[in-house]
Amino acid sequence: MASQVLLLVTASACASNKTSQRDAAWASHFIEQAVHIEARARAVGMARLHDVRAEQMELRGWMETLSKELTLGGPEAQGPGHYALACGARALGQDAESRAHLEAAWNAGFREPRVAWARAQALSERYRVLRLEALATPDADERKVLDEDAERQYREPVLTLLRQASGAQVPSSDYGAALVALHEDRLDAALALLEPLGTKHPWFVEARLLRADVFLLRAAQRWGRGDKVHAREDLTAGRQALTEARATAESFAPAHLAQARFETAAMNLTRADLSGAVLLLSGEDPTPAKWGVEALDMAARVDPGNAGFACEKARFLNVLVEHLDRAQHHNDAVREDAIKAAQHALALDAASACGRAEWSRALVQQTEEFTRQNSVGSPELGEALELLDTTPPSARDLAFHRLRARLLHAWADSIFETGRPAVGSLGWQRRDQAIEAYRLVLAIEARIPADQVRLGELLLARGSDPAAKDASADLDQAEAAWEKAVRLHMKAPEVWLLEARIRMAQALRQRARGEDAGPNLAKAATVIEAAITPGAREPSLHHALGRILMEQAKEAWEHGGDPSALLDKAEAAQAQATTLAPLLAMGRLGQAAVHAARAEYAWRRGADPTDEAARAFAFYSQARSVPRPRKDERFAGLYYSAQLQARPLVEQGRDPEPMLLSPLHELDTMEGFHRDRVVHHRAHGALYGLLARYSARTNAEEAELGFSGAEKHYAEILNLEPTHQEARLELGQLLREWAVARKAAKKDPEPLLSRGLTLADALLKERPNWAEARLLRAAILRTKDPASPQAREDRDAALKANANLAPGWRRQFPEDGPLKP
Repeated sequence: MASQVLLLVTASACASNKTSQRDAAWASHFIEQAVHIEARARAVGMARLHDVRAEQMELRGWMETLSKELTLGGPEAQGPGHYALACGARALGQDAESRAHLEAAWNAGFREPRVAWARAQALSERYRVLRLEALATPDADERKVLDEDAERQYREPVLTLLRQASGAQVPSSDYGAALVALHEDRLDAALALLEPLGTKHPWFVEARLLRADVFLLRAAQRWGRGDKVHAREDLTAGRQALTEARATAESFAPAHLAQARFETAAMNLTRADLSGAVLLLSGEDPTPAKWGVEALDMAARVDPGNAGFACEKARFLNVLVEHLDRAQHHNDAVREDAIKAAQHALALDAASACGRAEWSRALVQQTEEFTRQNSVGSPELGEALELLDTTPPSARDLAFHRLRARLLHAWADSIFETGRPAVGSLGWQRRDQAIEAYRLVLAIEARIPADQVRLGELLLARGSDPAAKDASADLDQAEAAWEKAVRLHMKAPEVWLLEARIRMAQALRQRARGEDAGPNLAKAATVIEAAITPGAREPSLHHALGRILMEQAKEAWEHGGDPSALLDKAEAAQAQATTLAPLLAMGRLGQAAVHAARAEYAWRRGADPTDEAARAFAFYSQARSVPRPRKDERFAGLYYSAQLQARPLVEQGRDPEPMLLSPLHELDTMEGFHRDRVVHHRAHGALYGLLARYSARTNAEEAELGFSGAEKHYAEILNLEPTHQEARLELGQLLREWAVARKAAKKDPEPLLSRGLTLADALLKERPNWAEARLLRAAILRTKDPASPQAREDRDAALKANANLAPGWRRQFPEDGPLKP
């Protein structure tokens, strides 16, 4: 790790009395300097806790002298000179620089056993860091990739170097044998070899640190097999080894950093079993979170000016926030501490890429949380993006690109979920940029399905947007991303959900064009049903299945079939989602939607919708604590279910206003902010339309105002989304009803009927087989001319396509009597 403090190194790694065969003088000189550096570093590390910056300055002076001597020494000095510089860099905690110097020494021909041993130790330590980083990674697929990469990159090189190190002076042959056992995945053997070293060589801190790492790796294996009892015992033993190492060398910062790495990995390993209290930083009881932060604070006391240590603390706190329950109030405090730590890192080193990343990461977390909690998105994301974009190209690794993609994704989501941004606006720009950012991530690393899923979700969202420039291309690319994800991990729930959502989007596009949506809906249902294996505990799968079944029920209805059985299955799926996640709103909202659909179909069949609509209203009322994406669904559902109950009242000549306004008692005032305007206007357009129909019986002037108000709401919808088919159908129906009211009031209905006819013609051009649009045209033509042959032809064709519409026609034209479609 760059910029660490003085590192306690083993005498065998960096010092030996055996001189180089190539140039005894230079080798003797540089090895003597290495011995001097190592002895000084050991003395500093073993001392009581103190600020080591003065000793660091002294060591850097020696390093500068060595560098000058290396330059003056010519080719013969290169091997031993780089070896000595590697020892110095290692003592300063500059591990990457130390490995580079060791490689340079090796390439210069300085390949004595001591160099092989030093390289083996350095590469093995890097291997362990990568393995612990993998353990700390929440995504199982990414964890597997990181583990495989660490094994592939370091296993054979380390084992080869250990064989080449034969004859090197080492403090314990058991330590070398333990390294071999570790890299051959014989963890039990490695621990057995390391156990006595703490007693034999109490100064040998590296043995205890290695032992802690091996305990953690074995704990992960045991945890994965379900042996949690022995895994916890290994974690306890690993912590004990770290405690002993830190007590032995209080000013040895890598021991403190090792504790933080250990706790980060352990928290992720056991996250499913951790309560919020275990992760708290406050309170008297020790916890993994407290152990990690206290260790990082100790490292900072060793070197208060080390930006890397401040950034490690920011990273640890950011990881902690992601492990904490989202509902816990201390999330914000921990996140603020992470931001302060990242800012401190940048204050110490303005070029710190890690400081930029962790500050940005905290702001992204904050925005994601705001989006989930129905709050306004973080205005600091612009600052976070600017901060990230100042990262030099050389530091832009995979983690950088993934964080940047995540930032842009969160920013786009926060904008789209607070409104309906226009094409070309900031929301569209950020979503487009997020798509390109994930493509760049996948160009670097294509083996992690979660990244393919995120790209697919963004493409799906863009392709499903009514304003999409090329929806077909976006959906095709989303499907391609899904295909790559499914090849990588067939059983991941998010992969199944992505496919189902793509099939749903394709089906809805087919329906909008008048094509058969059934096959794609069936595929979507099959996908989710296959994912719901016995014992599956993922509520989103059941919720998704319920949604698909609802669309299948609608498809059946629109073709004259009975949707009842499909609605029953949808209700069962949503009930299961509620059972699995009683605190989430998805299941209750899904159950509410099923009851609302039953009420709608009952009304259209000529039955009373009141009971089912009341059940829907009750479920929508219960779903109070919902995130912003669900707020619009709850709002629309409350108004819709109230309007379903109001329709019979209007037919009976009873005042519907109290029922129509009942949703106001269920909605929080704050819920009105950032509501989707299409949802808002559609709910109010239907409300005004029902009030106008009621008023038309007794007060033509009031009815005119009501119809006009409803029309304005629908005009706003079409201004926002000109292609909205359902809204245009509803507007056409409203215009016909308004025309009927005008005709009864002895006013000219013709302009309204002409506008309605234009809407119906346009809908049938887009969707030729849509029975409801054809019946709308029939109703308008019939209102214009009761004897219209075209009206009769359209009516008969519509009812032949969907006999379920016959009761609705009789409600408008009772004089026609029973009809045979």
